[in-house]
Amino acid sequence: MLRSAVADVKPDCARLMRAAVPAVRRSAPWSILGACALVAANVVAMVDPAPAQTKLANEQVELNIPIQPLGAAISRYGNATGRDVLYDANLASGRLSSEVRGVFAPDEALNKLLVGTGLKAELITGKTFVLVPVPASQQARQTSSPEHLRYYGLIQAGITDALCDAQGAHPGRYRFTAKLWIAPDGAVVRSRRIGSTGTPRSDHEIDAALRRVQLNKAPPPGFQQPVIILIVPQGPGVTRGCDRP
Repeated sequence: MLRSAVADVKPDCARLMRAAVPAVRRSAPWSILGACALVAANVVAMVDPAPAQTKLANEQVELNIPIQPLGAAISRYGNATGRDVLYDANLASGRLSSEVRGVFAPDEALNKLLVGTGLKAELITGKTFVLVPVPASQQARQTSSPEHLRYYGLIQAGITDALCDAQGAHPGRYRFTAKLWIAPDGAVVRSRRIGSTGTPRSDHEIDAALRRVQLNKAPPPGFQQPVIILIVPQGPGVTRGCDRP
């Protein structure tokens, strides 16, 4: 029986796990794997159900995993494939998975699940992976690519249109920060405003406007989410974003 354990992950967690997992399988995994959170097909609390059958590396499996909090998506992936995925719970916090629908090999499905999360899977054993952050240099190259820059422009235009269409949310008079999570179809599936404009009505209108943002285009490969936006007041003499020429 395997049990999940959550604690601070050391920087060399992946390297330690590669050495530890073969021994762990023969002893008490919840004590040795305390450096990572473990999500597996047979993680249980106090019962011992029959463990899920592990799929062969090239054996395909049908998956239906919608966009959702990453930890929940990994659990569904493990239940369907029998793969073990080790990860720092703090890494998963606030991240959304990508959608995985269709028939895939387990390795391919995990890679699809992680698109846009800023994380990647590294193999430890034949069926155990650890999630680690994508190197900052690689993320920087992706973020500055022309495709990504164009998509940021699309997001800016979509947010401006949504705020301008809301009676009490026209930009230019307030400041706020928000996080957006974007689905493969370009819809904003989740938004969270950070702080207040100081006016409850404006806060309400902004929240509603952000939920209506529709970009009509999928994020490019490797696009990091959530997207963080900052709206600031406009100074005197500056043309307001909603003013039409």
